[in-house]
Amino acid sequence: MDLLRNVDNKEIFTEVLHLAIDYLIGNINEAQTIRLSHKYGFKNSDDFLLSIRIISKYYENFAIETTSENLSKFSCINPEMSRLVTTVLAARQPEVTKHVGQLEYMKSTNFLESFVWDTRLILGDSNLGGNIYQITTIGLSYRHSNMQNKLLFEMNYKILCDLICLLENSLA
Repeated sequence: MDLLRNVDNKEIFTEVLHLAIDYLIGNINEAQTIRLSHKYGFKNSDDFLLSIRIISKYYENFAIETTSENLSKFSCINPEMSRLVTTVLAARQPEVTKHVGQLEYMKSTNFLESFVWDTRLILGDSNLGGNIYQITTIGLSYRHSNMQNKLLFEMNYKILCDLICLLENSLA
């Protein structure tokens, strides 16, 4: 946080605070944050990343507790700049609250992260050369708390059509 003490430009400081919120909600990753450190004139990109993480954690804690936490973490910054911390949070409060709410929800519920599928056409087997059929492999990646799990299953064309009908009917 001492790194931000040297920032005297309000626009740059405000952009850094917005960058911390973007980092919190996942709009940018660590590599992008490190690259942006030089854009804002910071020499040590690791210290810049650490400062962004601290500010992001502050915003996350503020959204979870929903109380007005004191700005003692920002005591190294002059009072005019420390007021910008709450101003930026107020401007982006819906995004932060939504993201923190999703994180809290994901801790208690299974959720699907991604899925992949692959279709193969089998042109015969050892029993019969004219035995042609289609096999579809579906892989589901889901998470519960901090455990990531994968589920892989194969199905033929008829079962795949039944699954698609079931999903369409459940969404209608």
